[in-house]
Amino acid sequence: MRNLKTFLSGGLLAAVALFSSACSAADTGSSGTFQAGKDYTEVPSPQKPADPKRITVEEFFWYGCPHCFSLDPAVEQWRASKAADVDFARVPNTLGRPEGEVHSRAFYIASTLGILDKTHKPLFDAIHVQHQPMSDLASIRALYVATAGIKPADFDGVASSFVVDSGMRRAEALARTYVIRSVPNVIVGGRYVVASQPNTFKIVDFLIDKIRKERGN
Repeated sequence: MRNLKTFLSGGLLAAVALFSSACSAADTGSSGTFQAGKDYTEVPSPQKPADPKRITVEEFFWYGCPHCFSLDPAVEQWRASKAADVDFARVPNTLGRPEGEVHSRAFYIASTLGILDKTHKPLFDAIHVQHQPMSDLASIRALYVATAGIKPADFDGVASSFVVDSGMRRAEALARTYVIRSVPNVIVGGRYVVASQPNTFKIVDFLIDKIRKERGN
């Protein structure tokens, strides 16, 4: 009985703590008050927007990252309902790993072939659900042929192309500019960094609104 009481007492305390944490997070989101240095940080070198009337949101990710895989459904949900003045872009990051370079190349191959919407989730699933390493271009090619219906020759024709190489270089240069050392991270308006957390896209929307107000939009 004592063990049962201890268990119930501990379980109740844990439940209260969990509920309190969830409530405080929900309250923060509903009040629209997020704090710099706690919920988000400013990038060292802010980037000016190409179009001052639009706001870019960039997600830095790596296909091999389990946290990126877990965040992806929330990314998709937010992307489907984002405001009309917001542009979204995924930016693959290699994290300096050989397999990261393969996955970054895979992203830009799919983008160049116009099949990214067909291959993005299957590649994530192959790694994190089916536990396939997908660490070489041969396995990536086979996946793209199966899921997007492309010809192997189409894949090979762009795999080492200037367009793909340029995309990879730009992504790595942008990561250095923002001092991205881990993923997933979301950059809002070229100015703010939001690390992955339960409130990620509440904070993103808060920052989008903050930027709008600062611009007088």
